[in-house]
Amino acid sequence: MPRGFRQRDPYTGQVLIDVTTRLPRIMGRATISPGISGSVVVPPSGTNPIFCYFAGTNVPGREAGSPTITVNDSTNTISWSYPGSAYYSGGTLAYGRY
Repeated sequence: MPRGFRQRDPYTGQVLIDVTTRLPRIMGRATISPGISGSVVVPPSGTNPIFCYFAGTNVPGREAGSPTITVNDSTNTISWSYPGSAYYSGGTLAYGRY
C-alpha cells in the first residue's frame, strides 16, 4: 500500500480524501532581500526531492519581479538571483523535501 493520507467517512466507509502521493515536509524558511542573490542548503533526507515556494512582498505602485530560483538536488541547495537592474521584490522562500 502506498504511503500517504486517506480519510474515510466514519458512517459509510467512502473515501473522502486520498493523498497517497508525496506529502511535503517544510524544513525551513529564508527571508530574501530585494535584489540580493543567495542560497540555502537543504538538509538531506534520503533520496527525497527538494521543493520550494517563494512568496514575494507586495510593494504598492511598483511592478516587482521575482528572483530566478534554481533547485539542485545533487548539492542539496536552492539558489536565487536577480538578473538586470530592474526593481525586484523580496519575500519568503519556504523549502523542504517531499
